[in-house]
Amino acid sequence: MWTESARPREISGATLGLVGVGSIGSEVAKSAAALGMDVIATREDPRKPVPEGVRTVFATSELLQMLAESDYVVLTAAVTPATQKMIDEKCLAAMKPSACLINVGRGALLDEAALTNALRSKNIAAAALDVFEKEPLPQDSPLWDMENVLITPHTAGLTDKLWERQYAFFSENLKRFMNGQPLLALVDKQKGY
Repeated sequence: MWTESARPREISGATLGLVGVGSIGSEVAKSAAALGMDVIATREDPRKPVPEGVRTVFATSELLQMLAESDYVVLTAAVTPATQKMIDEKCLAAMKPSACLINVGRGALLDEAALTNALRSKNIAAAALDVFEKEPLPQDSPLWDMENVLITPHTAGLTDKLWERQYAFFSENLKRFMNGQPLLALVDKQKGY
């Protein structure tokens, strides 16, 4: 049955809220801005340079405000003790009833039980999930039967060029290592990302 709320919406002019603007979030921001979206974001340190395509960066403490302004929310943050289940019942309640939540980061960022309740009660319109608290998503998860949920098996990023890019990145880091140069995309083990 076709309803007004199920009608496709244009993303041009819509507000995209990014939770995390590291390497993945920054690429999402550039693409979304190129499609005409108004991009806002949260990050641990909002004083860092604003990524290309992002209008405003909110502090993590302002997450609820960013969520309330967003038509679409994309989770790309790293999992740390501070981000475990950061998108909880309170965050989902702050979102627009027409909002769509997209998780391409990590399943641990999102409280799945709270998401299920928010989707059932129509506190938010829809969710697209590539990652889950437990992977693969258990067969008895209520998310499987929800019409307003799109599920992918943690493979949404697979393309015909993925491995080519991975090999080029690895080769570049190997060359840098062999020449005593700084490596790309180092993980800060203290921060966890």
